[in-house]
This record gives sequence, structure tokens and C-alpha cells, in this order.
Amino acid sequence: MGANQPGFLNRAAVPYYCGRKGNCSAKSLNNSRGQKVRVLAACAWARLKLGMSAITQWGRAGVWAFFLLLASPLVADPEGGFVDVTGDSGIDYRQWSPPPDWVKMVPQVMTGGAAVADYDNDGWCDLLVTRYRETDLLYRNRGDGTFDEVSRAAGIDRVASTNGAAWGDIDNDGDADLYLSVADESAEPMHNLLYLNEGDGSFVEQSHLWGVDLEAPYLLSGFSVCFGDYNRDGRLDLHTCQWGVRSALNRSVLLMNEGGGFRDVTLGAGVELWNDPESEQGPDFTTWAFTSRLTDLDRDGWPDLVVAGDYGTSRLFWNRGNGTFVDGTEQARVGGEENGMGLAIGDYDGNGLPDLFFTSIYDERIDDIRFLGWGVTGNRLYRNLGGRVFEDVTEVAGVRDGGWGWGAVFFDFDNDGDLDLAMTNGFETDRLLTETPFHTDPTKLWRNDGGVFTDVSVEMGIKDTGKGKGLLVFDYDRDGDLDLFLVNNLGFPILYRNEVNNGNHWLRVQTRGNYSNRDGIGALVTIVREEGAPEQHREICGGSHFLTQSEKVAHFGLGSSGSPVKFLKVRWPSGIEQVFRDVGVDQLLELEEPASPYQAWLGTHFSPGEMTEGNLTDPLADPDRDGHSNLIEFGTGCDPRRTGSIPPIRVVPGPLPGGVLVSFRRRNLPRGGRAVLEASTDLRTWEKVEEGGMEILEVEPAAEWGVETVTARLAVGINYLRLSVGMSD
Repeated sequence: MGANQPGFLNRAAVPYYCGRKGNCSAKSLNNSRGQKVRVLAACAWARLKLGMSAITQWGRAGVWAFFLLLASPLVADPEGGFVDVTGDSGIDYRQWSPPPDWVKMVPQVMTGGAAVADYDNDGWCDLLVTRYRETDLLYRNRGDGTFDEVSRAAGIDRVASTNGAAWGDIDNDGDADLYLSVADESAEPMHNLLYLNEGDGSFVEQSHLWGVDLEAPYLLSGFSVCFGDYNRDGRLDLHTCQWGVRSALNRSVLLMNEGGGFRDVTLGAGVELWNDPESEQGPDFTTWAFTSRLTDLDRDGWPDLVVAGDYGTSRLFWNRGNGTFVDGTEQARVGGEENGMGLAIGDYDGNGLPDLFFTSIYDERIDDIRFLGWGVTGNRLYRNLGGRVFEDVTEVAGVRDGGWGWGAVFFDFDNDGDLDLAMTNGFETDRLLTETPFHTDPTKLWRNDGGVFTDVSVEMGIKDTGKGKGLLVFDYDRDGDLDLFLVNNLGFPILYRNEVNNGNHWLRVQTRGNYSNRDGIGALVTIVREEGAPEQHREICGGSHFLTQSEKVAHFGLGSSGSPVKFLKVRWPSGIEQVFRDVGVDQLLELEEPASPYQAWLGTHFSPGEMTEGNLTDPLADPDRDGHSNLIEFGTGCDPRRTGSIPPIRVVPGPLPGGVLVSFRRRNLPRGGRAVLEASTDLRTWEKVEEGGMEILEVEPAAEWGVETVTARLAVGINYLRLSVGMSD
């Protein structure tokens, strides 16, 4: 029987048992801190040889591994808090030094970006900062609390008015590439920059070659940039924000990664933000976009797009799962802030759904100032209620007043298990005296106290009053707590080392995709601390807070208990799920995705020895001898080692005028495996039943990843049905 031959006919259904996915257990490790431990689970290498079948060979078989990196002991002030260590760190630069007679105007006064990644793969997170009309600076983390400036040696040497920054492995070769937006006016054409990582510590600028230069004459107003795999094809796509949009050449765009190059798919994907007078498909207004994020807000597995926009133009687009989006801003009840600038996303209330925080402008002098183009009612916190609906809880949460807000980030600074919130702020031009109160806005740090936020900025040592723009978090010293980095426009940055000394434990999870994108961006990591404890969720994100990108690691605060984490699950962008149990605390857990969904599925049902031997794991093998191969069992979500009583396809009894009611199970993944319903009238000629050829009445997800039960109405005139399963990459 070939790979795409029928699994069974509905007139000769064989009983099935639909088994649950097995779990992989992670050992509880109690090694002393500083020791690196490598544990390899379910190790197997094989190549599937399928002859003339329609199945594409997968290459490497499923291998997943995790590596445990235990951090060095904490060294902290007994009183705890954040300490400004900028001077000792070696990070010494000014964001921009304008000439003496320069007049402060936009967009220059809104610039100042940074992004972190381990660009040289030495285990320490490095820092890139953007500078206006200067060369950018790459600071290599030496691992001793200090950084070396290595920009020119690394080939990052262009003089440009760079602004937003993000790292992402666009070619899936295992090292971080760098994308930078540009904001300036010039008599010469300008373009964004893409530095491709050569893998030896050096970079080559290739924005034109990859089609991401977005070159335009006279004006570019580039702000935040973000990576994400919106179509889940295993390659990182890119979204860019333009604030001052005047033409199609400098608008915000969604760029699809086609492998070796990107293509502008903005209009076709339904995320156009520019009111093009010559287009009938775009919006009826132009979004002044500052910050965007590709993130799964409704937890359906598909990254949605949220944009913080100035002048009341923030937008939310839901991913339809077919390469297009739908604007759901109004129905979601978001976008009420007058001037969306920064964006933080995280599950602050612990209900399993990501919430949205937009920074804006708060001015209590409402009666004393006239309208000057901005609103004055402050930030917005939108609580995710599920069902693609949010609730404005800004006032109740106590986070409305942040001055003139810019960058913001959710993070668990005290490792107590809930997400706290920080934002930076401040604004100054030479045009209006009414802006004076915002010249020295203090950076905010709010502690999460049961869903209500308490301002602990001064108490915790956060005393910056510069004109802050970019803000990010990373554990630069690998001691298990999150440090803060702030970019001040026209000024000097601040690196705040976290020295909160409360004895709380932590767990950090780093992802390495194989079938998904290499960074694992879009992976959802879930833990349960102990029996009866609520779940914690963190998404590996390639997005921006405002011109910045934090470390791509899922960080969990665990509180005072040092007992192992009972349950950890990672759901990869591919749809693959892995489960680990009894995971030791105070460590960095490096998770590697299996090579394919099929190999991941095999690993839940067969031992490492059986997978190595191969006679039971071949796609055409039938271990339970029920007449249906592993491939059929995989595609319909059944257990290859047991027969059961639930058939993957059946005709639902009962009269149905003008048609027949059927129910069938299929594994619905973005790519890699597909169960297809086929129909015949004579058992000789089979034709695929297209989605449009049946009326789908209900789709119910099953417990196993990617599997769903579909109930549909088919027209009369069909005598036989079968499910055909094939694999492709």
C-alpha cells in the first residue's frame, strides 16, 4: 500500500483506539551551580526510504535534546533592587551628538533603539545599539560583567540614521542576523540595513540582496521592526513600522521570507496601514506606526499582528491561518489610547491569555493646555478575556500615568511568578513650552500585586529621568534574574543590574527550532510549578517594545520553593508539542525541536531502541496489525500500537435531506502531514473532497497536537469515502 493509498473505507471501518501523546520526563538535576549538564532524550538518527511513494523524505529523524546550564551564585545588595552598573560595564556611548545650533525636532527626538542576542554563540547575550547619524555599536559580552565594543571588527560600520533593531536567524543557519530601520531626511536615497551573520563573528550588509532595503528618496521614518513566522512555514518573516508615511515607498510593510529573499505581501495579507488613494483595498486612514508585534493573542497557534500607532491609529489583525489577516480592532475593544507608542505583551493576570499594554501620553494639566495634536489620558492596559475580546482595566490596575511614554516591557523582576511592568518616557523638542514637564519624566517600574500594579521605581533603584526611548530586559550576567537596559535620546544609556535578593528561584527556557524557525520564535512554553498551582505561559518573541528587542528566552519566576517544576510543555510553531516533568530549578533549559512532526509523533509511541532499529517506525509499518500503517495512524491521530473503538471516519446515522453527515479525524498542521478526505462512486476513481465541496459544521480540537475532529455535510451521489494521508516538507 503506497503512502497516499486509502487508510480504510467507511464500509469496512476498522476499530481504532485514539491514544494520547506520551510524555518525555526531564530528570531533576541537583548539581552545584556553574556546572553544565547535557541530557539527550530519545536519541535516534535515521533516514526514511519510501521508494516511489508520494512521501517526501524527511532527512533527519526526530531528535530532541535539552541542555541544562546552571548559573553562578547571586551576588546582591542585602536591601535588594537595581544598581546602575553602566560605568563598570564598558557600555559608553551617546545616542546622538547634534551640532550646537541644531533645532530639536521629530523624528530625531523619538529615536534610540537596541537589541540583544548571542550573535557569536558563546552562551552570553550581546548588545547592539543604534545611533542617529553615527555608526551603530555592537557590544560583545565578555562573560565577566563587562562588554567590548567590536562593531568595526564585526563589519557593522555603516553611518546611517538607524533607529529600530531586531535580531533573527533569517536563513536558519544557526546564528543571529540583524535588521535595522532608518529614520531621517536626505537629498540621497536611504534604505534599511540587514547585516547577515557569517558565522565567524563578522557580518555582511545584504539588505538589497534580500529585498528588505525599503529604499526611498528624501524621507524614511522607520521605527520598530519585528520578526515572526506568520505563515508557519519555518522561515522568519518581518514587519516594519513607518511613522511619517507619505508614499508607498516608506509605509509599514509585512515582508514574507521566501528563502533567500523577502517579498512585500502587505496588501494581499490584509495588513495595509496606508490610505493609498489609488487602492480600493487599503484602509480609509493611515496608521502612524511606532511598534508592532507578531504574537499569538488568541492561542490558536497562528501569530496575530498588533500595531501601536500614533494619533489613535493602533490596530489589531487576527491571523486567519491561510496567509491573510482580518482587522479585529473594533470588535476586540482595543485602540482607545490616543497616541499608541510602546507595546508590552504578557499574561499579567495568569489566566493563560496574553494581555496588551500600550504606552501613551498622560497630562494632568488638561484644563490648562489646548489641543496640540496629542491626547492626554495616558496608557492603556487591555486584559484578554478570550474570544478575541479585551477589557480596558487601566484605571483598576493603576498604570495610566507614565508621563510621555515610549518603551515598555512585562517581566518578572522579583521572580515571584507574576509579570511586573516597566516603561520609559520623556520628550523634548524646541517647538512648545507645554512639553517642558515631560523633559524629566521618571522611568516607571510597577510591581504586580495580584493584578494591581504598585509603583516601586525609586524603592527598587530606578531613578532615570532622561528622555528614555528604548527599553529591554536580558540576563546579561546569567545569574537568574532579569536586568534592564534603557536608551536615552540625545543622552547616555543605563544598564541596571538586578540585585533583588529575596531568595526566589527561577527557570529559563531557550528554544532551538529544527522544523520551525531556528530561533523558535512563536514557541509557547507552559509550566506548572507544583500540583494545584496555576499555569505560567511565556511566548518566545521576536518583537519590539519600541525600537528594542529583549532576550528571546522564556523566563519563569518560581517563588521560594526549590522543588522541581512538575510539568513543562513547549508548543512549537510547527504544531509539535513536547512535555517534560520534574524539571530542576535555577537553570537554563535549552530545548531542541524534533526534525519533523512525524518524528516527534514516533518518539511519543516508540522507544529510542525501536526508533534506531526502524522496522517498527517505518511509515508503512503496521505495528498493531490492524491494516493501517504508521502514516495513516499519524495523519488521523491514532495510536500505532493499539487498536481501538473510535474510527477516524464514519457516517453519522440519521436522515439528512440532500446530503450525508460525516465525521472524520485529521492532523491539521501548517505543513508536513495532511489527512485528506477522498470520495468515489465506483471504488476505482477517487477525487479529493475540497473544503468548498463540503459544508463544515464543526471542528473540535483533540487532545493530541494538531488533531481535530471535523463534522461536515456532503452532497448526495457519493458512494464511498476514505482518508488518504501523505507527508511533505
